[in-house]
Amino acid sequence: YGTYGIHPHEAKNHKQIVKDLILQKISMNKKIIGIGETGLDFFYNHSDKNDQIRSFEEHIKASIESNLPLIVHSRDAEDLTYEILAKYSKKNDLKILMHCFTGSKKFAEKLLDLNAYFSASGIITFKNSQDLQKTFQMIPLDKLLIETDSPFLAPEPNRGKKNEPSFVKFTGKKLADLKNISFEDLVNSTTNNFNKLFK
Repeated sequence: YGTYGIHPHEAKNHKQIVKDLILQKISMNKKIIGIGETGLDFFYNHSDKNDQIRSFEEHIKASIESNLPLIVHSRDAEDLTYEILAKYSKKNDLKILMHCFTGSKKFAEKLLDLNAYFSASGIITFKNSQDLQKTFQMIPLDKLLIETDSPFLAPEPNRGKKNEPSFVKFTGKKLADLKNISFEDLVNSTTNNFNKLFK
């Protein structure tokens, strides 16, 4: 299974991307179950901000029309990411997954008001990610997923290596510790959350 989207880094190279084109692309394969990753990245700014915003909004419109979850990338763009998601969520049933979430506790709280889900990557296992760990402790269990972000962000004890899907267990074990539940309960919960979000 897969998802279809244009990363914000590439927005400048895909100015022709509009809602109808995204819908056409996802209709070509029944195994496309989500839209994205899309969003805003003002840390690297590989694409102009206006190009990123326009692309993000076209992906949101396609997500609403197709009823497929929107996978959101947000880096150094918390306020505007929230503002755009909130604008569309108020009038529509927008299913949001915050990919590789590294945002602030305040950002997470605001996104929870939009019924968003949050995906934890290997970053939560890093010793210097204590603020992020506290944020994931606060996020309700029924809103959590785990991911590899392979080939990047390998979790401890494999930090610095090329990441691979088998390493996701280390992220899961850390998240279970943070939530003070068994690894098995964490696995069951995140699996159920995935199936609920990606029906």
